[in-house]
Amino acid sequence: MRSALGVFVIALVLPALLLTTGHAAAFCEILEPPSSLPTRVNGTQVEIQLTDGFARVVIIKEFYNPSDEFKQGQVFFPLEKGHELITDLRLKVGNVVYNSSSGDRGGALDDFLNAVQKGQDAALVQYDPPRDVYWIAVTIPPHEARTTITTLEMPLVRRDGFYDYHYRLSVDARDSVDYLHVHVRLETAAPLHVHLASHPGIPILRSGDRVADVFLNDSASVEGRDLQIHFGSLGPSISQFVDTDGSRYIRYALGAQDPAFQSSLAPLPRSLLVALDTSASMGRDGRLATAQSAVRGLADDLRRGETFGLIAFGGPSVRAFDPELRPATPDLAPDLVRFLDTLSPGGSTSLTAAVPTIDRWATDAWARGAQPVFVLVSDGRPNRGVLGRDLEQAYSRISVDRSLPIYALAVRPSDHPAETLLRNLSHFQGGDLFTVSGEDPGNAAASLLMSVRVPVLEGITAEFPGSPGAEYANPNPQTLMQGGEAVVLAKVPGRADDPVAFRLHWGTADAPSSTERSFTGTEIASQSLLKREWILMRIHGMLAALRAHEEPGLVESLKAFATANRVVTPYTSLLVTIPTAEPAPAEGSRDTALDGSPFGGLLGGPAAPVGAASRTPSFRGPISPLEEEGQRSAALRRDLANPIVADGEVDRWVPDAAPERAQLDRSPAIVRFDGTYVRVLEVGDELVGVFREGFFPTPLSPSAVGLAIAVASVLGWLGAWQRRRGSPPNPRG
Repeated sequence: MRSALGVFVIALVLPALLLTTGHAAAFCEILEPPSSLPTRVNGTQVEIQLTDGFARVVIIKEFYNPSDEFKQGQVFFPLEKGHELITDLRLKVGNVVYNSSSGDRGGALDDFLNAVQKGQDAALVQYDPPRDVYWIAVTIPPHEARTTITTLEMPLVRRDGFYDYHYRLSVDARDSVDYLHVHVRLETAAPLHVHLASHPGIPILRSGDRVADVFLNDSASVEGRDLQIHFGSLGPSISQFVDTDGSRYIRYALGAQDPAFQSSLAPLPRSLLVALDTSASMGRDGRLATAQSAVRGLADDLRRGETFGLIAFGGPSVRAFDPELRPATPDLAPDLVRFLDTLSPGGSTSLTAAVPTIDRWATDAWARGAQPVFVLVSDGRPNRGVLGRDLEQAYSRISVDRSLPIYALAVRPSDHPAETLLRNLSHFQGGDLFTVSGEDPGNAAASLLMSVRVPVLEGITAEFPGSPGAEYANPNPQTLMQGGEAVVLAKVPGRADDPVAFRLHWGTADAPSSTERSFTGTEIASQSLLKREWILMRIHGMLAALRAHEEPGLVESLKAFATANRVVTPYTSLLVTIPTAEPAPAEGSRDTALDGSPFGGLLGGPAAPVGAASRTPSFRGPISPLEEEGQRSAALRRDLANPIVADGEVDRWVPDAAPERAQLDRSPAIVRFDGTYVRVLEVGDELVGVFREGFFPTPLSPSAVGLAIAVASVLGWLGAWQRRRGSPPNPRG
């Protein structure tokens, strides 16, 4: 019989802890403990529906357990904030499909664990906050298959007249051993333009001028590439969907290039607000010189009427190029070069150190009638101040409160998590991430500048004269961005053949502008996904507000709305349980091979039975001096290899025996690293390193001279290690 509750909790938590933070390269990843017969993906079927501003994707995966062991597998979906959301989960067993129920996140997890404890097959899709991913947990008996049917829905943003949709198809082609079938259907309310950017050789089958289909029916046709589709309606589009309850959903989109807007468009000037990381890690691999070159490139792009602000941060130091925003004048470039030349890397990293200044500058930019744009230039390795999800929320808050898009230039990030952090701080705050990995930072800076889109028309208000109680999913009023579109998506009472009239207003009281449009019901295209698009747009609006300010009332409203509409969010889940005729295992009949370890054999071989530890001798004789020295050296190498120490980001060092050590114990310090011989504390606005007895091979007095020699020795050893890029040597040898 299968194991009970305690082991399965670990089966859920362990993979989440093993998964690296951030967005995986795959659309979904299977993760399970190592075994001789891992879970297999027999096949994958994908149904993709694309329409004006919206996508629905149904992913059908057949999992097979070839082993003699009962498995609890997990499938991870690294969904992007502000983009995909899971809106349905079903589980197929044999020829029977079981539907899911929607509920609060905590309650759904309890129900799932209770079902498994009773011997029921089950599936659960839920958000994992620490890893920032969604996962599906599936129970799979030995030599049986389970098929998950997962639906994702997402809004698409129009840019320069078109939508782009990306699906990570290469992973499905790699993992599915028996079959892969992909069907893409495109339907637009106006004549359709479509380009299969990733697979130009695959035929696009058209049905009239507004519908097209694409089929990829084997792994070979995928050619190891992800799917990229570029499509859009050629002209204004209006569509509707009438629900059985009498609700009518209407969507109208008007692009920025429409003649109605042309006389009113006035792009706002930019105000580039740059925060430059000058911490010690930026001194490695020429990062700071590269970053300085990128900053110069950003400033060189400024035009008349635009402004610039730069603040450099590293350790407790925060230096501004100028306390106020500088206009784009001829003396800006030489003054900026002189300031950049005074900067040198050193100290710890706090990615919120510059936020108060950026916040003030953003307010000033809006007062000048400019669009502020925050550009963070860093290697993405914070070790002090606000970290983790609190750091993301701090960036979300300033982005929402100041209508401030955030971009990031990742300067030679040392690993994927560092790059992912910068992506999370920028990509989901109206901006994007650009990575500088080579010697020329100019291309990354130019790409960043090209992607900045400023408002061209603010305060567009939609109105349905015949339906004063219209419920809008779109912001009302809304702002029209460069290359974007004004979207009206509303729920009104009515029938499909009723005429529709609405107005768009903008401008000032002294110079008002408007456009009025009316349509007969028969000329409005029917679009089956409109209700779902309306629901998703409202949910995304609530989630964006909650990322900036988590208000209990809004959380409860989101839970109720998402549960009623079966949408998985960080606060709600979907659960499938399958009734079983098998009686639950008796209390004394549990598999003892799963009881001896908290991981229950999940990491490979079977766990030791209960009591096995008592048969293992616990006494070990004294170790030799040579072995003791080896252990000390290994511990010292581990301490020195910690990134905070290795990158030289400790702001100052204190010996454990120094009088200041007692003061540190009494201060409200935060432990950032606790090794065998080194401890790093965050005290105020700096990182303080404490080295303990045994850190150096010979005793050093805690005097100023002794401390200077100690620190110089450590930094010299670290410098030699970084230059050689090899394994750290024995400090004594």
